[in-house]
Amino acid sequence: MARLLSPTGWLVVALLVLAGLTLGYCAITRPVRDAAAKAEASATLSDGRTKAGQDASAVRDGNDAANTATLNDVKDAQDEVRHAPAADRDAVARRRLCQLNPGACAR
Repeated sequence: MARLLSPTGWLVVALLVLAGLTLGYCAITRPVRDAAAKAEASATLSDGRTKAGQDASAVRDGNDAANTATLNDVKDAQDEVRHAPAADRDAVARRRLCQLNPGACAR
């Protein structure tokens, strides 16, 4: 019976088989790695959106509270001016304006 391949030929065949197995392994596992990386990126993006939404909500709540406080102060000032005696209305209005907007009054 004649030899099919020399020892060098068998080495070449073994290296080719090893290279084929390595490439096959990489071809199979790459989509899995890519999917895992994509899922992690999506989770990070989702967490970022959640945090941004929470931050925006906190800013909105603070702004709403400030607006409500300002509206209440203005309403109280208007009520005080309306209920002040006629002779004192101008002074009361100026005093309340200076309380609401200190920059509008000369000091």
